Amino acid sequence: MKNLAVVATLFCSCSSIYAQGSVTLYGLLFEGFVYTSNQKGSSAFQTATALTNPSRWGLRGEEALGAGLRAVFALENGFDPNNGKLSQGGRMFGRQAFVGLSGDFGSITLGRQYEAVYEYIGTASATAQWGFFGSHPGDFDNLNATTRINNAVKHASPRIGGFSFAGVFAPGGTPGNFGDNRVYSVGVDYQLGPVKAAVAYANLNNPSVTAFDGASSLGAPGYVSPITSPVYRGYASAKSLQIFGAALTYKLGEAKVGLVYTNTRFVDIAPIQGIPFRTSQARFNSYEINSLYRVTPSLAFAASYDYTDADAAHYHQIDAGLIYSLSKRTDLTLVSVWQHALGIDSTGQRAVADITGLTASSSGTQVAVRAMIAHRF
Repeated sequence: MKNLAVVATLFCSCSSIYAQGSVTLYGLLFEGFVYTSNQKGSSAFQTATALTNPSRWGLRGEEALGAGLRAVFALENGFDPNNGKLSQGGRMFGRQAFVGLSGDFGSITLGRQYEAVYEYIGTASATAQWGFFGSHPGDFDNLNATTRINNAVKHASPRIGGFSFAGVFAPGGTPGNFGDNRVYSVGVDYQLGPVKAAVAYANLNNPSVTAFDGASSLGAPGYVSPITSPVYRGYASAKSLQIFGAALTYKLGEAKVGLVYTNTRFVDIAPIQGIPFRTSQARFNSYEINSLYRVTPSLAFAASYDYTDADAAHYHQIDAGLIYSLSKRTDLTLVSVWQHALGIDSTGQRAVADITGLTASSSGTQVAVRAMIAHRF
């Protein structure tokens, strides 16, 4: 009831604030259905609201302070319209919650925020079209923003001579151990006409908590991996998660092509009860090509292929689908995804296909088809 009261207060005050032109209420609603060929050995037909760009509503605004300086804020909530439940671990504003200052220097903000790998590389990947369905298996490289950073201080620059950059730092907050739960991330891009190139890096200590929202830290009694995906569930107990990404996109008329590479490393992995211990280090190299072509102003076709090379496993994934715009705010989408896995996964078992957002297949192959409607406000 307390959370509901907070939301009600925000909405009640929104009309008077909005009249001053400083606050915007916005949102995104996704609903639809997905058919999967194999989840735990059986086919499934289910609603698909949480499987791509999950539904949200938010408030963002600014206040002019003089001399070009502005106070800025954002509060963004994620929810499941099927049942009204909160997403992001039940947080009221789990997607974003920050406040700060902006000006000629760019912006400096504090709170729960995105890190640079998602903002600079993820937005150039297939997740820009398909959300979780376009993620690399399990979203181990955070291109779909599975991970958001708590207690973060972030500086984002304006675009200068074609360049922009951002840096995020979150102190660990643990007495006597500055590095525990510490996170930092940096990214830079360059845009020249139709070409845009970007690189980014993220380093997260104790990823069980800082990246995967686990309830217990590494080494705690009864530690359980917070990850369900077999692609990297056995690596969540690493002391450090390091992600490097690079992207190149090119636009020509109504067509766009993108190339994405990520290198993800789990460093100093500790044994997890019930999972065979195989290695203290693990790495994923992922290579993606994606494309989008606007056939008409209302109809677009998008497709992508990515190959992921893990220490003892390999994953192939193809996404293809159509996006039809009923209006500037309402879209219909139809997308199919095929994934094939080979080798041995992070749990020491035969690798199985695991399209992000779904339950893993019982075999090396999984196919899913999703039809959805999206409305923005």
